[in-house]
Amino acid sequence: MTYSVAVVLIALVSLLVLYVVIIAYLILSNRLNNRKQKRLATFNQNDYLIVFASQSGQAENIAQQTAQQLHAAGQKVSLVDMQYLTVEQLCQAQKVLWCVSTYGEGDAPDTAQFAIKHIFQHANLDLSHQSYAILALGDKRYSHFCRFGQVLDQHLQQSHAQALFEMVCIDHLKQADLDCWLKQLEQLSAQKLSRIAQQNDWTSLILKNRTCLNSGSQGNPIYQIQLSYDDALSWSSGDILEIQCGNSLKEIQCFLAAQQQTVNENSVAILQFKDLRQLPEQRPNESFQDWILAFDDLAIREYSIASIPEQKILELVVRQEKTVTGLGLGSGWLTEHAVLGQIITAKIRSNPSFHLKASKQPLILVGNGTGIAGLVAHLAQQQQYGNRQNWLIFGERQQQFDHLYKQQIGLWQEQGFLPDVDYAFSRDQTEKVYVQHILQQKSEQLVNWIEAGAAIYVCGSLKGMAQEVEKTLINILDAEQLEQLKKNKRYQRDIY
Repeated sequence: MTYSVAVVLIALVSLLVLYVVIIAYLILSNRLNNRKQKRLATFNQNDYLIVFASQSGQAENIAQQTAQQLHAAGQKVSLVDMQYLTVEQLCQAQKVLWCVSTYGEGDAPDTAQFAIKHIFQHANLDLSHQSYAILALGDKRYSHFCRFGQVLDQHLQQSHAQALFEMVCIDHLKQADLDCWLKQLEQLSAQKLSRIAQQNDWTSLILKNRTCLNSGSQGNPIYQIQLSYDDALSWSSGDILEIQCGNSLKEIQCFLAAQQQTVNENSVAILQFKDLRQLPEQRPNESFQDWILAFDDLAIREYSIASIPEQKILELVVRQEKTVTGLGLGSGWLTEHAVLGQIITAKIRSNPSFHLKASKQPLILVGNGTGIAGLVAHLAQQQQYGNRQNWLIFGERQQQFDHLYKQQIGLWQEQGFLPDVDYAFSRDQTEKVYVQHILQQKSEQLVNWIEAGAAIYVCGSLKGMAQEVEKTLINILDAEQLEQLKKNKRYQRDIY
């Protein structure tokens, strides 16, 4: 065979291969488009689109229960996480129910930010054919109560959608607020619905140890709280412990004295978790026992868990909160008022938006203050997985007093599970250094880790730390890449 003939044959074979690839691509594209059209066609037949935006899973749980109940009542329902919502889906829906939470100081959950940016800022978004209702989760302790629900409501009105009924705001999952949402849905569907169920799997933990981690610090005391538990209790690193706050014995005694009642075991037990600050009016002829039974319970407080079940202890990191009336409800109960050996009523809340993947994925762990809790739990889990590619960036005030978990972090370094550690002790030099400055200084290393498939986990304070970390990440990686990391669950946050 001559050289020229060989060249011609090679060229023909190459063209044939290219032709086959093109045909295969066209067939595949056609199938994908058909599948998409089928999905959209099926979606068009549904009566309700239910969209949820959840940071910790609560809004998702309510959305799922709402969807199940409407489906059982004969309605056609589609359930969509807001991070996967498309303009096409939203525009095709005739009735939309939104279940959304507010995160931090009035922010949208991380999973909702893409939709707000790419859907509701769409110049020609016309929802004049659409009716909607919003359930907004929030906490009245924060100044911007249910702010994201209000922002969403404004966007929908600007797109000419019509509200089915006034937005229902839920204050810290209060049952009366949830019942209001249910009543509106019953009127809408003309069907009797079941009460939205909350997780009532409260358990009894025992306060075993309480250690101050930062004696001498310029900041408020930080305590390591260790709780023993029943072997049946289970959780994942990244999960939350909800604590039922309690009154100190002194507070109960003062209340009983003010009411001219004797201190007895029964009254103390009843008043242990009752709100003694806002008392209902005692009705005429109502007995003291009946009156105190009608008191509201104290609030619930949430804490990131700093351990994994394999460590056989449930651990928290709690900073004392000081108010004009004394210590905060949760921090005061755990760090001072509850006595060692006392039963702590609590429950685990799954926090899927901060879970790890059971993979060999490298981790970049960034946080400050009590955010060390979520980070050390992930490091313990990485050790269980046998994953050694971990990088910790942690910030506090002074190395001498605020070097939280110093021994454990040093041990992980010695064992090779934590090859990279960077600290930002802000008060140890004239010019303050924070974790975002470390990220900027080590931007090249950050980019290399991201290119190698690393995920970023941020835990700690929203104001200052988390906001500045995100700005720095956008500066280093750009907004589009950070958005893609969020969608791929490679940028997760547990911030407060």
